[in-house]
Amino acid sequence: WDALNAKFGATDAGSELYIMESFHDYKMVNNRSVVEQAHEIQCIVKELELLKCVLPDKFVAGCMIAKLPPSWRNFATTLKHKRQEISVENMIASLDVEEKARAKDTTEKGGEVQPTANMVQRYPQNKNKGKNKPVFNKPTKTTTFKKKKFNKAELECYACGKPGHFSKECPERADRRGKKSSKTVNMV
Repeated sequence: WDALNAKFGATDAGSELYIMESFHDYKMVNNRSVVEQAHEIQCIVKELELLKCVLPDKFVAGCMIAKLPPSWRNFATTLKHKRQEISVENMIASLDVEEKARAKDTTEKGGEVQPTANMVQRYPQNKNKGKNKPVFNKPTKTTTFKKKKFNKAELECYACGKPGHFSKECPERADRRGKKSSKTVNMV
């Protein structure tokens, strides 16, 4: 019995140290549910209890607060300022309420919180007129394509269908019939 106890008792001590280390090194991350991670910590504590290493409830709750991710720093601070003792179950319930409130806030705001800034415009002093006018940036061209140049000899008139001129210069348009062009009137 002593040989078996020495052989398997040593492995139990090794697993106990491994579980203690995993409890000590556990850090919560932002990209997973904080409540799920708190349950994982609670499972590690239960494994330690099975190995006769019982941790006080108040101590486990304090460790959960210390292991919260950096984005939960303000919430952790408010929990630390409470005057009453908090149990692991109450701690997980508080985390669940806070996590749901944060999820609701992010969906109302349309995803992640975007930083906002207000634009300030300067009004230069105009000495001549004595009035202040806002300065606006002129829009810059964003397109790089060029206008296509048309050759009058190749295109047909929209009004008469004959090549050599555009419809605005067409002598056969209804509004120009019977009128002389303004160029010939000035020459006479």
